[in-house]
Amino acid sequence: MKVLAFNSSPRKKHSNTDRLLLPFLEGAREAGAETELVYLYGKKIKPCLGCFDCWLKTPGVCIQKDDEAALLEKMKEADIRVFATPLYVFGMTAQMKLFIDRIVPIAEPFIVLKNGHCTHPYRYSEKERGMVVISNCGFHELDNFDEMMAHFRVIAKHGRMKMMGALLRPEGEFLAFAEKLMPDKAKAVYDAAREAGRQAVKKGAISEEVQKTFSAPFMPIEAFLQGANAYFKSLMEQNAQKTTG
Repeated sequence: MKVLAFNSSPRKKHSNTDRLLLPFLEGAREAGAETELVYLYGKKIKPCLGCFDCWLKTPGVCIQKDDEAALLEKMKEADIRVFATPLYVFGMTAQMKLFIDRIVPIAEPFIVLKNGHCTHPYRYSEKERGMVVISNCGFHELDNFDEMMAHFRVIAKHGRMKMMGALLRPEGEFLAFAEKLMPDKAKAVYDAAREAGRQAVKKGAISEEVQKTFSAPFMPIEAFLQGANAYFKSLMEQNAQKTTG
């Protein structure tokens, strides 16, 4: 089994997204899967032109020459596709959206009814693949991910992918602090990510219990507000000192 993960954080290997994604991939490998991680930020992916040439002139092939073609080949081979993105303005990052906008060549232009809903036939295979979403945000509440998840669920529905589960981590900027100040809680998050990887490969779905453990808050909202504001205040003061110094 092949698990392919896309990390669209501009921080790449230094991101909180990677902190959460890497243990998931470790768990997938422990369950016997082959894994591959692609950092989308820095890849040359042009915006979709909306020209439909990939349907009408060069079927299955985009006329733009960039890194998207190779990424689509990887997608076609993967059994489970992991979309990992920090939450930006309550949605996926621009780099993730650029990548997903360009998956049009894997579909055909014709419109068919599938389960009572209009969709495009899949060009290469109607085999259902797995989808996992991994994300984190700076706020405290889990419902900040609702709109992004609605988008990913529609992508899964039309992309012949089964939504295996979503690992959604509020208080994402606290991860590094939690590792030092509340290591047991940080470990519970990373252990849940690892177990999620194992379950996705072995069972084809991530349990609600594991998803809830992954998302459990580090602290009450009052402490969160105090800590977050103190942190950004200290950063502003440091920058002010550098500017005046």
